[in-house]
Amino acid sequence: MNHKKELKNSIKFLFVAVFALLLFGTILFHSIEGWSYLDSFYFVSMTATTVGYGDFTPTHALSKILTVIYSMTIVPVVLYSFTAIAKYELEKINSKMHGIEKKQIDQESEIEKTERKIAESKKILKEQQELIEKQEREIKRQERINREQKEELEGHQKKIKLAQKEIKNQEEELEVVEDIVGDNIKKL
Repeated sequence: MNHKKELKNSIKFLFVAVFALLLFGTILFHSIEGWSYLDSFYFVSMTATTVGYGDFTPTHALSKILTVIYSMTIVPVVLYSFTAIAKYELEKINSKMHGIEKKQIDQESEIEKTERKIAESKKILKEQQELIEKQEREIKRQERINREQKEELEGHQKKIKLAQKEIKNQEEELEVVEDIVGDNIKKL
């Protein structure tokens, strides 16, 4: 952050220096060439940015020498100013990119954690499904056993009823026989 502040202060200083050189050149060429302030500022600006349309040219020997010295002074300052501004903007972009990259790394880490949790949850779910299937098989087996036992019990109950019926029939026959024996004993 300190580097950014230094760069920002440097840009402010360069802006003031460029403005001062433009003002100085405007006054200088107004005085020597007799151009208006606007025309002098125009000439100085075109020289500083190396555009140089050629519509204004120095006519005095002194102004030609000063133009060479002036252009050798202001052009590097303007170029350096543009470079400093570009560097400052580039650092802002790099800082934002670094922040974005950090967020992306954090998000990727979160995604990996979530994927691991999902995989673990799937594994647990699969184990639970297998357990449920096993329990369902066991329930079906128990139902089959219960059904078989119920059928067996019903069979036993039928046999018991038949046996009870048989016993009742035998008791009735026994009564008939006892009656006959009782009658025979009375006759005897």
